[in-house]
Amino acid sequence: MANVTTTKTIYELVLEISENKIISPTIPVDITIGEAGILHQNAIEDKAELLAKGVSEDSINELPLRAEFLQERQSIWTAVYQSALTSNKEWEAKINEASQLHRELKFDFKFAYRNHPDILKKLQNILRGSGHMNLIQDMSDYYAFAKQYPEPLAAILFDTTKIDRSKQLSHELHELMNRVNGVKNSKKRPEKQLRDRAYTYLKQLVDEIRAYGKYAFWDDKEKQKRYSSEYIRSKNKRNNKLTEINN
Repeated sequence: MANVTTTKTIYELVLEISENKIISPTIPVDITIGEAGILHQNAIEDKAELLAKGVSEDSINELPLRAEFLQERQSIWTAVYQSALTSNKEWEAKINEASQLHRELKFDFKFAYRNHPDILKKLQNILRGSGHMNLIQDMSDYYAFAKQYPEPLAAILFDTTKIDRSKQLSHELHELMNRVNGVKNSKKRPEKQLRDRAYTYLKQLVDEIRAYGKYAFWDDKEKQKRYSSEYIRSKNKRNNKLTEINN
């Protein structure tokens, strides 16, 4: 087993992982970290046997360091992702509000300018179109239109707080759209990419130590269990039961 001692930081080593070797978590990250901790304790207890088969002591000692690094990167990614999901909910709420406000302003403006055909013709530019991008622009256009032709609106005692809100909604929706797009493209987010690299880096060492553990204790079934994933064993057991039931 190769000696992992190096002067490079874990961050630097993680960045050196080839793109084609990076994997997304196949086991929940919190479980991966927990199992790495258990593996570390087992490896310490079985150190003599593992060292005798070629495992380096540095490898055993590095397990908790890699697990801690993954935990840090998972926390950062979770915070980013949760923030983006919150933005997604805000987006839906504000889009619904903007849609309702658009309906109200459409009827307000058509009535206010009903006796002003030239102005009403210009209003059609706002009334045409569909989709979220168009809606966001309309919220801004209504405000500008009302400021340009205020008298007809004043004549019907138009509530000017509506256009103030429409302008505000336009700005808010533009900002939220950028965040929502971040969720849709989450695989490209640097925080997720670094989390996946950290997961890969920990998994590489976990898999290697487990392989050596199974080799060192090839004739000891109880010891063999110490060097396999409890999560995967339980999952396979559940799947086998379901298969039996379905058959």
